Amino acid sequence: MYLENGRDIVRGILILVFAAVAYWVELTTGLALLALMGLLILQSAWTDWCPADLFLRPLGLKRKRESSGAAKSQV
Repeated sequence: MYLENGRDIVRGILILVFAAVAYWVELTTGLALLALMGLLILQSAWTDWCPADLFLRPLGLKRKRESSGAAKSQV
């Protein structure tokens, strides 16, 4: 699995959790968390860095570019 896939998994889980908070706990809090998630996704699109990278990289996930470039140079 690549870093980009890990980011998508984390985003999907957080969106589902925040939607559940909006439904079962408090609508305002859930919507605020969803709005924050949207801002983080926009920030990630511009900077190519996501806060989830802080724990996904130590797990050994690499970017698609890094792993495919390394494979090409070894061949």
